[in-house]
Amino acid sequence: MPVLEALLRDAPAGVELVEFTGTVGTGSVGGSQRLDGERPRHRPEGTELFDALHGAASAIGGEQVGVVLRASRSGRREADVVELPEGASYGMGDMIGDLVLVDGALPGLYRRQTEPGANPRPTAASADPAALTRLVHQKLPDAAGAPAAQLAAVEERLGVPLTDEVRALYLAAAAGELIVGGEDGFYGMALIPLDDDETRGWYLPGARMSQWRFGAKETLGPDPRRKVRPLGATPLWFPVGHDWGGNTYAVDLVPDVDGHRGQVVFLDHEQNAGATLVGESLTELLVHGREGEPTGPVGGAGTAHVNDRNGTTVAAAAGNAELEVVSLGLLDAPADLTPLLDRPRVRTLDALPGTLADPRQAARFPGLEYLSMGADDWRILLDAGEVPRQLLAARVAGGDDDLAVVVATANELLGLWDRPLIQVTRLR
Repeated sequence: MPVLEALLRDAPAGVELVEFTGTVGTGSVGGSQRLDGERPRHRPEGTELFDALHGAASAIGGEQVGVVLRASRSGRREADVVELPEGASYGMGDMIGDLVLVDGALPGLYRRQTEPGANPRPTAASADPAALTRLVHQKLPDAAGAPAAQLAAVEERLGVPLTDEVRALYLAAAAGELIVGGEDGFYGMALIPLDDDETRGWYLPGARMSQWRFGAKETLGPDPRRKVRPLGATPLWFPVGHDWGGNTYAVDLVPDVDGHRGQVVFLDHEQNAGATLVGESLTELLVHGREGEPTGPVGGAGTAHVNDRNGTTVAAAAGNAELEVVSLGLLDAPADLTPLLDRPRVRTLDALPGTLADPRQAARFPGLEYLSMGADDWRILLDAGEVPRQLLAARVAGGDDDLAVVVATANELLGLWDRPLIQVTRLR
C-alpha cells in the first residue's frame, strides 16, 4: 500500500517502527504518529505521508474513516480502517470518541429549557423602537427592510413574539453592517438576516455543545444578578448580529427574574454554554452606545475536578450540594467515590483510566447519563452486569494503545442498547 511506504519514508533514519492514528475524509486529514512506540516531540518533517493520505481520501469519497497504519523497516505493513456507525464519533486524541446510546439525546444542561411564558419580564424602559429605526436609516440609508411576513414566520417558529425593538430593527434593514461607534462606546454589529438559519443553528443546543463529552461536562450556576438564565443554549436567545469574529449578539426572550425581555446577551463561539449580558436593550447598545455591567451564569459551579494538581479531593467535592459533574484527573492513588454515592444530581462521571478504586461505584449514581472511563474499568462493569442502563452516552477512554480492546468494549456497550456496531477492516 503506497500510504504505508510513504509513512516509512517520512520517518527519521534509525526508526524501526512507525505508526499513524487518525482520520481521513474528503478535504480533511489529521492524526498523530508514534516512532518506535513513542510520540515524537515534533512532527516528522516529511510530507509524503499526508500527500498519500489526501490521495487516499479522494479515493474513499465523502465518508470519513479512522485509520491506524503501521510500517517497519523489517517488513511489517498493517492498516486498520475504522468505520463508525451513526451515533458514534471520532475522538480528539483517541480513535473512538463518544457513543450516543439513545437517539437524539442531549446532556442535561442542554435539555433544560425555560417555558416562554414562565415569569414574564417587561422590556427595559430604555427600549425605543422609533429611535432604533431612525438610527438604522441614518447608518444604512440604502438598506431594504425585511418583509413583515418573514418576521411573523420567525415568531411562529419560536413560539413567542419578538420584541418591538427587533421588529423595528429588521423592518428598517434586513442586513448590513451597523457601525454605531468609534473608540469609545459600543462599536456595532453586522446584522444577521432573518433567514440565516446556519448562523443561528450554531447556537442551538445540539450544535453549541460541540461534542457530547464537552456538553456532558458543562455546568452553570445562577447569574449572581439574576439577569440571565443558566441555560446551555436556547433558541430564545435570538441572534440579531455578529462581531465579525464568530460571536453573536442575541436578544434574550427568556430573561431571568431580574432581567428585561429583549436585553442583549453575548454568545461566545469559544464557549459551549451560557450567555453574558451586554445591554439592557438594543436602544441602549446601538443608539446610546452604552454597554451594561457584564453578568451571566457562573460556569463550572456544579463541577468537581478531582486531581492532585489542584488539590481537590472527593471529600471536598462532596461539600458541593449542587454537584453534577465529577471529573477524575491525574491521581497518585485511585479515588474512592463513597462520599458522593447515591447523589441524584450527579449526571456525569469522567474518569481517566485507573483513577477509580472501584468502577462498580459508577452504578451508584441514579441520575448518571454520561460515563467515561478506561476499557479495564468498563470490563469490570460489563462482567458484573452493572452498566447503568439510564446512560445516554458513554466513552471508552485511554487512547489507542490497544485499539482492538477499545473497539470490542465499545461494541459491547453499543450492543446493550441495540445500537449499530463499529466496523474494523484489517489489511495485512
